[in-house]
Amino acid sequence: SPPPPHLRRSRRARGRASCAMPRFFRCEFLVLLLAGAAFYISRHCVSPANLEPSLAGQVAIVTGASRGIGKGLAVGLGEAGALVYVTGRTVAKGAENDGGPNGKSQSGSLEETCEAVVKAGGKCVPVAVDNANDTQLEMLFDRVQKEQGRLDILVNNAFAAASRLPALLGKPFWEKPPSTWDLVNNVGLRSHYVASVHAAKLMTKAKRGLIVNVGSFGGMNYIFDVAYGVGKAAMDRMANDMAIELATDNVAMVALWPGLVKTENIQGTNQKDGILEGAMKERRGLAPGTPESMDFSSMLSSPLAETPLFSGRAVAALARDRQKMSVTGKVLPTATLAAAYDLIDERGIRSPPFTSVKYLLSVAARPLLEKYEMWTMPGDSFTEQLRPHNDLSAFFWRTLPDFAFPGPLAKLGSGAPNL
Repeated sequence: SPPPPHLRRSRRARGRASCAMPRFFRCEFLVLLLAGAAFYISRHCVSPANLEPSLAGQVAIVTGASRGIGKGLAVGLGEAGALVYVTGRTVAKGAENDGGPNGKSQSGSLEETCEAVVKAGGKCVPVAVDNANDTQLEMLFDRVQKEQGRLDILVNNAFAAASRLPALLGKPFWEKPPSTWDLVNNVGLRSHYVASVHAAKLMTKAKRGLIVNVGSFGGMNYIFDVAYGVGKAAMDRMANDMAIELATDNVAMVALWPGLVKTENIQGTNQKDGILEGAMKERRGLAPGTPESMDFSSMLSSPLAETPLFSGRAVAALARDRQKMSVTGKVLPTATLAAAYDLIDERGIRSPPFTSVKYLLSVAARPLLEKYEMWTMPGDSFTEQLRPHNDLSAFFWRTLPDFAFPGPLAKLGSGAPNL
C-alpha cells in the first residue's frame, strides 16, 4: 500500500536527497584539498640553495657559551666564518663554578670555547657577563658596537637553572618557594628580553639581523616543572611577538628547539649524575597511560641524542639564508632545520626530529638497531668524524627521510592547552 501523505516525497525531492550525500563528500574533499594547499604554501621555505657562502665579516653574540649548547652554537657560527663574542661567568680554564648538577663545579669555560671556535676557523672574544645583571648586558652590546660597528646575530642561550633543575624535581609547584620562578626565568626568559632590546637597537638601524631564542619542547608540553614550562613557552611567544615588530626593519627572530642534547650537565660524570638520572623518574603531572619511568639517559650514546655542534650548524645555516625572513617568528626544531639544509653533525649523521616517524621507529626498533650495530654512535663532541662506522648506519641516520609530523599535528598530539 502507498505510504501516508505526510511521508510521501515527490520524485524530485527523492532525487535531491539521493544527491545530498555525494555533494556532502565533494564539499568535504574540497575543504581537505584547500587545507592541504594552505599547508603546502605555508611550509618553511628554507633550502641549501638560499645560503650565502659564509658568515665572513659578520659579528655574533652567544650568551651562556662556557659549555653545552652555547659552546656548540659559538663553534658552529665560527665554523661558518663569523666573529663570535661569547659570554658567561666562567672565563678561565679550570676555574671553580656552580654550573654543574646541583651547583657542583662543571668543566667548560669561555677560554675553552674560544679555543674550539678558533680551531673551527672562526674568531672569538670571551666576555665575562652575568646575564642577571642588566648593566653588564648593556655594556656588552656597547662594547660590540664600539669595537665592531655592527651586530648581525644574537643567540639568547644563557640559562642559569640548568644546574639547579635536579634539586627542583619531584615536588609540586606549591611545595617549592616562589623564588623558584626567579631561579628558572631570571637568567633565561628575562635576560633574553633585555638582550633582545639592546640587539634590536643595533640591528634595526642596519636593517638586517637575526635573533634566536634557544627554547625547548618544554614550551609545548610538561617536562621538568611548571616554572620551566611557562618560561619556555614565553620564550617562544617572545620570538613570535618580537618578530612582528622587527619585520618592518628586516630583522628576523625565531625560537630554536634542540632535542635531547649531549651536554655536560645531561651526561654527568661517566653518565652517572646527569640531570636525566632523576628528571623522568621524579617528575609529576604524568598523563594517564604515560610510562612512569623513561630511560632517556640510555639514548645519549645513540644518534637520537644531538650534539651541541648540531644546533650551532643549524643556526649558522639559518643566519646565512637569504630567505630567513620567511620563517621569522617560527619555532624551529634543530633537527628540522638540519634536514632542510642537508646538514650533518661531527659524527657524520643527522639526528631525526623527536616529532618524526623515524624517531619513534628508532625507539621501538632499538633491539634491531643494536643487533646491526646502528644504535651506539662512537665519537666525542666537537671531534670531526667523516662518516658512521658502517654503511647501513650511514644510510639509516643520514639518508633515510625523517618523515616529520607537521607542526600543528605535533601540537595537537602533545595536548598543548593553548590551541
